[in-house]
Amino acid sequence: MGKNKYYCKIDGVVHNLSDVQEVLSGKSERNIVLIMNEEHGMDIVSANTFESVLRFYDNEIPSDYNEALRRWQEYNQASLPKSPPKPCCPRCGSTNIRGHRPWFAHSACNHCGYTWW
Repeated sequence: MGKNKYYCKIDGVVHNLSDVQEVLSGKSERNIVLIMNEEHGMDIVSANTFESVLRFYDNEIPSDYNEALRRWQEYNQASLPKSPPKPCCPRCGSTNIRGHRPWFAHSACNHCGYTWW
């Protein structure tokens, strides 16, 4: 990408983000989300995500946004608590079961009808 810190590849297209770099450097008071939306054609949700990725990378424009986005998503996914596995039918694997509570003596599958203790 060269020595210029403001070139960024987004979805395979290299963008000149010197206007965003001016905001990050404190030379401009413009809104990064609006710049990405109005001047670079990103929808508002993607532009907000772009700004979050910039903040994650200490206000530096990544040379490859898609790679930076993937790493940001992995970081956020890893910080989420893991949910316990849903109980499922031992015969068909369906999670559509009834009676899976401590006070019921058995469980039954609403999909295949299998009953187990």
